[in-house]
Amino acid sequence: VQYALTFDQYCRKYGSNHDRMAPLVVNLRRNGLMVPWGYYTTHQPEPFTVEDYLAARWVNKPMSLFDCDRPVHTVGALIFATAERARDMKQRPVYVLNHSQTNFRPKSSCETLEEHEEWTDTMARLIYEGSGLTPRDIDVYNPYDGFTLFTQYYLEAMQWHGVKRGEAHDFYAGDISVKGPHPLLSSGGNNGSGRTRTAIFFDCMEQLQGRAGPRQVNIRAETAAAGCNTPGGIGWMVFGKSPD
Repeated sequence: VQYALTFDQYCRKYGSNHDRMAPLVVNLRRNGLMVPWGYYTTHQPEPFTVEDYLAARWVNKPMSLFDCDRPVHTVGALIFATAERARDMKQRPVYVLNHSQTNFRPKSSCETLEEHEEWTDTMARLIYEGSGLTPRDIDVYNPYDGFTLFTQYYLEAMQWHGVKRGEAHDFYAGDISVKGPHPLLSSGGNNGSGRTRTAIFFDCMEQLQGRAGPRQVNIRAETAAAGCNTPGGIGWMVFGKSPD
């Protein structure tokens, strides 16, 4: 309930509405269908359209069924090693430039838009300070989308591709496909591949290694960032082709 209320506050503050989320969700499913092991690739490979999104039943207005990821049984594993050892591995290594974990307490039982924006601003500051990067330096970006109503908070806080507060829905209406200039969530995220919680991290590494197959972005792919879970408590990792 609280996340739908926060999203409603967002729409009121910035003069937007739920339907403007459609391009994001369609893009997530399109990218997810290019993940060979994704839920929709293996179980429900039919194309997903704007009309499908707009016709979905409400879960808790303004949150509809397709704003929520699908729970699946899955597991993922990563190998961490020193940079020295990684040089001898079969796959080209990807370096962790920074990681951060935040855990905020709301003022009441219902989080507000003001809190979400404050928390994600803090998250972005920690990511940039720890990695030494700036918004212009993040190439591949996979923010959490388990509830898609969160995604704009992370996008705007990080100011990826220049997106500032209140501008996310305009950004979604542009070319955010993997072959376009703004390939947001090239992983398909949790919404487009099932609630794996790992697809966003795997895609970052595959993009930097040039192993993303049909999802491979056309823009520069030297750095990447991904984070998982709600604005109140989220963990992020920043990756680079180079350790510097």
